[in-house]
Amino acid sequence: MAPPADTTAAEDVEPQRPIPRFLTEFTPTRFRRRLSPFSRVPKHSKMGETWHVAARTAPDELVIVDRPADIDPDGPEIRTYTQWAELVDRAAAWLHQAGVRPWDRVAVLKANHLDIVVLGCAIARIGAIPCMFSGSYGPEAMIPMLERLERPFLLTDRKHLDKCGITPQVVADLTVKTISVDAVEDRPDVLRLDDFKDAPPVQPNMREFAEPVVITHTSGTTGVPKLVMHSAESIYAMAIVETERWPRFGLRRDDTVAFCDPYTHERLTTMQLAMAAVGPRIIYLSDPLSPRVRELLAEHKPTLVEALPNIYLAWEPLARDPAGLFSNVREYVNSFDAIHTRTIRTFMAATKRRFPIWVQSWSQSENGALCIRPFFRFVVRRKGHRPPPTQLIGWPIPFHAKMRAVNPETGQEVPRGQVGMIEIDQPGRCLAYVGEQDRHDLKCTGRWWSTGDLGIINKWGAVRIVDREIDRIPNGSAIEFEDLILDRIDYTTEVVVLPVAGGLPVPVVSTTDDVPLDKGDWARAVADLAPMADPIQIRWDEFPRTGTWKIRRVALREQLLDGAKAIGIGRWT
Repeated sequence: MAPPADTTAAEDVEPQRPIPRFLTEFTPTRFRRRLSPFSRVPKHSKMGETWHVAARTAPDELVIVDRPADIDPDGPEIRTYTQWAELVDRAAAWLHQAGVRPWDRVAVLKANHLDIVVLGCAIARIGAIPCMFSGSYGPEAMIPMLERLERPFLLTDRKHLDKCGITPQVVADLTVKTISVDAVEDRPDVLRLDDFKDAPPVQPNMREFAEPVVITHTSGTTGVPKLVMHSAESIYAMAIVETERWPRFGLRRDDTVAFCDPYTHERLTTMQLAMAAVGPRIIYLSDPLSPRVRELLAEHKPTLVEALPNIYLAWEPLARDPAGLFSNVREYVNSFDAIHTRTIRTFMAATKRRFPIWVQSWSQSENGALCIRPFFRFVVRRKGHRPPPTQLIGWPIPFHAKMRAVNPETGQEVPRGQVGMIEIDQPGRCLAYVGEQDRHDLKCTGRWWSTGDLGIINKWGAVRIVDREIDRIPNGSAIEFEDLILDRIDYTTEVVVLPVAGGLPVPVVSTTDDVPLDKGDWARAVADLAPMADPIQIRWDEFPRTGTWKIRRVALREQLLDGAKAIGIGRWT
């Protein structure tokens, strides 16, 4: 199947402003059309077409959100794919009226909601490059990321103007225009999106298949996030994994999907291609802790649920809800990182399906899914077992990827069964790190890409993840210890083991309702683990988190352990 042809307009072919070098100088990605001759593949490749293709696939199917769109606050919470496509067209007209033209960068920095995806598609539809920013960072991260974009347009809201340090000086120096989706009465330098809503329709004028189409960012657990640039080509190469007819756990037309991820993340670019190809009913949740989550789960009883590992952890009380919110789930999906064993066991017990499946996808913004592993009830039956089954994160995608482990110091491949830095070779790698191409190139060895994670590849080719290289601890695995402690002490709600150069690792825990951690429970839980310092107990909401709910371990170490340093090199992060 060839990638779909582009539709270009006669107007606005010439850029209105100089095109930054980072948008024109990059290494094209390797492209793969399908996994097998029998594969189901995406129906399109370009972000600007997504909702329109979905409207052709399932025009009357419903897409539900938990609150009205911030860009259309008077609009409904339930729309068909067709109606969402119409909102994309309207948003494209608004942005064109505001002056956005092909090759412009448009940073989106607003409250988490599906309308971030709508804006991204509208921006791509008129040939500009959407740059999706999580609002979880302060000025120390947001200002450097804006600088790397070389004067973008900025779409934001009142809250993030204040939180992220978007002062009048920043607006003047770092943006072409700054536009707020809500009212900002005391900022004459900030325009209102409402002022452009009488705009006439605009014809689509999308980027070519191999050209940059979207910029997202990494989680930023160790500092300022890296800006990851993808093309329609690289997104398509990643999305063929999403649309494949996988036995038992492929996406189905009759699914009702509950989805709760940050809408700024690369995950949405590939997920949207799968959504458009299949056309299921979807419930898009924006606030994992909102009461609306319970209401919508109770009303619609999803068959497939996807969320982040730490969102599932926070949802464990919902899984035990007497209303049976997850009773109809045939499949759970978690991407990004390893999931906790206790969490899988809890949610598997919540469904009444006879043979539910849990699909764990180890993923990165730069490459999409790296490994996939299915879990069944019997796999997580044993409590507190070493090593946790979830540390075995799966196999590279069949017919798609290769994986190896190398010595971090020498770069030489290590034998199966030994700890090494995991490297992967697969289609769909990102084009660049915007403004930091040296960091991108440092992670490349020919066709091999360093994930920055330490792991063991066993004799069957499966990967057991050990730790992020920068977060490694001596004589053990922080990932393993955290999983075991959570599983062995039921009332813990978060456990993070911090490495400390020249000292014992320091565990940091939170508990249900902040009940004091019992010393006896702790001693029993860690009796067979390598020595650690005494635990530090904090509230769950005191853990600094990224936009993907990962713990910002560097920030947590600085917050609790003055002057302590990590053990890892950190060269690849």
